[in-house]
Amino acid sequence: MLHFVLLSQVLVSAAFPTLDDTVPCDLSKVTISGGNYNFNEEDNAVEYSCPSGKYPYPGPTRKCLKGNVWEKQNIKAVCKDVRCPVPMGFENGEYDPKNTTYIVGDVLQFECWGGFELRGSKQRTCKENGKWSGKTTICEDYGGFCLNPGVPPGTSKDSSSYSIGDKVKYTCNSGLSMLGSNERECTEDKSWTGSEPSCRAWYTYDTAEEVADMFSSTLSATAEVADPDRNPFAFEKRKIKIKKGDPMNIFIILDASKSVGAEHFKTAKESTITLIEKISSFDTSPRYAVISYASKDIKIVRLSDDESFDPAEVIEKLTDFKYDDHKDKGTNTRGALKAVHEMLVLQELRDQENFMKTRNVIVLMTDGKHNMGGDPQVELTRIKNLLDIGQKDGVLHRDDYLDVYVFGLGRGIDVNDVNDLASKKNGEVHAYLLNKIDTMKNAFDSMIDETDAMDMCGLNKDIPEKYLNRQDFTPQKLKETIIEKFPWIAKIIITRRGIQEICKGSIVAKNFILTAAHCFHFEENVDLINVDVGDKKGLKVKDFYRHPLYKPEGKQDKHIRKSFDYDFALLELKEKLEFSATTRPICIPCTKSSSWALRKKGEDIKCKEHEDILFKEELVKALFVAEEPNKNMEQKDVTIKMGAARDNCLQDARKLKEFENVTDIRDMVTDQFLCAGGTKPLVEPVTCKGDSGGPLIIEYKKRYIQVGVISWGTVNHCDKRGNRITTTTLPNHARDFHINVFPMLSWIKSVVKEDLVYLKDV
Repeated sequence: MLHFVLLSQVLVSAAFPTLDDTVPCDLSKVTISGGNYNFNEEDNAVEYSCPSGKYPYPGPTRKCLKGNVWEKQNIKAVCKDVRCPVPMGFENGEYDPKNTTYIVGDVLQFECWGGFELRGSKQRTCKENGKWSGKTTICEDYGGFCLNPGVPPGTSKDSSSYSIGDKVKYTCNSGLSMLGSNERECTEDKSWTGSEPSCRAWYTYDTAEEVADMFSSTLSATAEVADPDRNPFAFEKRKIKIKKGDPMNIFIILDASKSVGAEHFKTAKESTITLIEKISSFDTSPRYAVISYASKDIKIVRLSDDESFDPAEVIEKLTDFKYDDHKDKGTNTRGALKAVHEMLVLQELRDQENFMKTRNVIVLMTDGKHNMGGDPQVELTRIKNLLDIGQKDGVLHRDDYLDVYVFGLGRGIDVNDVNDLASKKNGEVHAYLLNKIDTMKNAFDSMIDETDAMDMCGLNKDIPEKYLNRQDFTPQKLKETIIEKFPWIAKIIITRRGIQEICKGSIVAKNFILTAAHCFHFEENVDLINVDVGDKKGLKVKDFYRHPLYKPEGKQDKHIRKSFDYDFALLELKEKLEFSATTRPICIPCTKSSSWALRKKGEDIKCKEHEDILFKEELVKALFVAEEPNKNMEQKDVTIKMGAARDNCLQDARKLKEFENVTDIRDMVTDQFLCAGGTKPLVEPVTCKGDSGGPLIIEYKKRYIQVGVISWGTVNHCDKRGNRITTTTLPNHARDFHINVFPMLSWIKSVVKEDLVYLKDV
C-alpha cells in the first residue's frame, strides 16, 4: 500500500498588465540592458527576463517603494553571463583550466594523482542553467571505511577522515545557497547519511530532464559491498513504484494563496490532473484526497468520501474548484500538512493492520516561504512520529516509509526553507528548483516507475509531436522514441518467391499477434512469416490461426467476389516476448486488464459494459498507426461511425462498381464491420495496403484499447510505391472497414488461453 501526497504551490504571477501611467514609480529608471521586463501591478514590481545563458542583475525583480522610488534604483539592471560554481575544494587531483569564474560552455578537465582512481565525470561543461554537466568528480584511494563523499563544485569540506562515526561538514562558497546535507556521517553499512550537497546561485535551476535523471537514477544502497564483482558506483532507478493492484492513498494539496495568482493556480490544477491520470492509468486502486489551502484549508475531496476511489470524480471536483473560493489569501503551509496528518490519523484508526505497511510520499511545490500558521517542520515531525520514523540506537528507523520531495518553483525561492523540508537520503535528490511550470508536468510524468507495470495493457510513452520534431534527434533516436509511442504495433513480413508482403498486427499476449486473415494464403507456410516488434526483428512464428468462419469465396452466390467476414487471424510466436518500454500488449475488450483501463472494477462487470463505454457516441474518436515506405510510424486520427452515421458508410460502399449486382449491401458490410473514413464533415486519413491487420484503437484516459482490425476499403488510397494519396484528392465515398473485435472475442479466448483473463460472459 502506498500513500502519495502532493502539495502544489506555484508562486509566480502569470499575467502582466500593459504598462501605463498608473504606475507610481518611473519605469524609465528600471530598464534592463540586454533583456526585457514586465510590470506586475498586484505586487507593484517589475520582473526581469534575460536570454538563455544570462541572468538579471542585481535580481529577478525590483519593487516600487514608498516615496515612488525603486528598490536598488541606483544600480543599473543588466543581463549578465550565467556562472557555474568554482571547484575550490577538489581533492587528490588537478582540474584545468583554473579560472576565477566559469560561464556557459566552459569545460573542466579532471585528472587524479597517482594511486587515486577517478570516479564521476572526467569532463564537465557549464550549462545554461548554472550547473555543471555530469556527476561530482572524486579521486578515490579506497582508504576509508566509507567511500570519499566528494566535494561538489562550490562547496568546501572540513574533513578527510571516513571511518565509522566520522562526520564531514560542508559549506557553500560566498553567494551560494545549499541544497542537500550540510553534514554527513559514515555509518556501519559503509554509506553516508544525508544527501550530497549542491551549492546554487539564485538563478540556478533544474531542467525537466535533470529532474527525471536525478529522481530516478540513484546510488544503489542494497548491493553487497563485499561482492568482488559488484560495481560500487552502479546506479539503479528509484521512482514511485507502480505495481499491478497496489492500493494507494494520494493526498493532493494545492496552494491558493495570493502569491500564486489565478492563472498559475489553474496551471497547478492541470498539472495535478495530469498526475492523477498518469497514476490511475495503471492497474492500481488508489484512494484520493484533494485539499486546497491559503490562510485556511478547504477539503475538496476527503479520503473517507465514496468518490475518493474514482479518479474521474476526483478530477471533476478538482476542475470545478476555483482559485477565488479562498477569500483570505495568506500562506499557511503548516495548516496544509496538518490536514494530511489528520487524515493519516483517521486512517490508522480505521485500518491499524495495514497502516504501518504503507509507504508515504510527499511532493511539495513551493518557494519555501510561509507567512502564517507557524513552521511546517513541526507538522512534518508529527507525521514522522505517527509513522514511527526516526533515530533509534543510532540507526535511522523506517526511513523508507517517508519521502518528502520539494520542488521550489518561481522567482525569489527561499532555498534554505526548501532544503529544510526535503528528505536527505544517500545517493538521492529530494529538493529541486524549477524555473517554469511546464517542468512540473514533465517531472511528474517521470516520477512513475513502470518497471513492474510492463505487462499492463494499452500503455505507451506519451510523446508530443513537437518533441518528435526536435532538431537534435538523430534518425536512430527518433525511431527508438517512436517505438515507445507505439509499443504494441507489430510488423509482419511474408516472403513468397523473393517478394515481400507487409501487414501489421498488434501484441495481445507474450506470444500472440492479432492481425487480419486476408494477409495470408490458406496453406501458408509459417516459415515464410517473420515478425518485428519494438526493437526485435525477424521473430519466428510457431503456428498460424485463422478464424474458422473466414471464407472469402463464401458469398459468390450473392455476387460478392471476395468476402471479408471474420477477417481475423492470430500468429503464435516461437518464443514469448519480454515486455518493456518498446514492447507492450494492447488492451483487448472484455478482459480483466481492459476493465482496469476502463475504470470498471468488480467481479460482475459485463462485456456489454465495455462496449457501451467505448461506443457510446455516434461518432467515436479512434486512431490507427500508419507507416509509409521509408518513413516512421505516425498516428492517424479517424472517427468510427455508429448508428445513423453508419448508414452513410453503407451507401458509400454501395457505389462501388464491384457491388452493382449485390442485392443487399449488408451482405458485404455485415454487422461485424466498423466503418471509418469519409470526407464529411472532415476529410479523414486513410489506410493503405501495408496497414492491413493493424489495430483500430480507442484511447481512453491514456490507455489504448483495440476495437477493430484493419480489413478493407472502398478505394485504393495508395500509389504503386505504397505512399498514401493526399487526402484532398480522395473521393467522397472513400471509406475504410475494420472487423469489430467484440464479436470475435469468443474465438480469441479459444486460442489465447494464457496472459488474458476474460470476463465471465465472454
